[in-house]
Amino acid sequence: MKNFFEESDFLKSTIQKNVTIQRKPQVNTVWHWVLLILFGLLAYGTMTQQFLLIAIFIAIAAIVKGPLMLLWGAIYSFLIAFFPPLGIVLSILFFLINLGTIAKSWRISLTGAYFYLVPLIGGILRAVVKNEPTYAVLIFVALSIVGLHFLLNWLYKNNSLSRTLTWSIISVPYAVLIMLLPTRFRRFKSNRKLKF
Repeated sequence: MKNFFEESDFLKSTIQKNVTIQRKPQVNTVWHWVLLILFGLLAYGTMTQQFLLIAIFIAIAAIVKGPLMLLWGAIYSFLIAFFPPLGIVLSILFFLINLGTIAKSWRISLTGAYFYLVPLIGGILRAVVKNEPTYAVLIFVALSIVGLHFLLNWLYKNNSLSRTLTWSIISVPYAVLIMLLPTRFRRFKSNRKLKF
């Protein structure tokens, strides 16, 4: 698929001369610091505290995404029911949007994995090594936060916004839970059918 913006020097230079986007530095936003603080809490907390914080993330994402998903599903069903050809057009459009999102989101997925796996590994190590010194935990947390800071800066250089990035990372546990739930329900239903 051709990208006309990159191929046309005239179009590129015209847009760059006439359109200026002023974005404040993303490192100085509240959302950047919220992510670092939440990550610090995850990295410093015990396994129980980590699971409690992740449960809070799931609850927040469910409150925000649940009603919006129901509303969007109702609108989408209404449009498809009364205008069936529009369903094909919308399906193709959403498929193309999702392909673009998947291609762009590998950096965010990498950062989300770091956000959740590093504290988990730290919690497992603390559970295995009993009575570790407090300074060792603090050094681990500090180094982990610095690592996340550099990852976030890398994302900001690739045109990510701190607010949307914060939401994407906080909603990762909810997305994983939603992805896993249907398979468990199918397995449960198939086991019940076998008993009869």
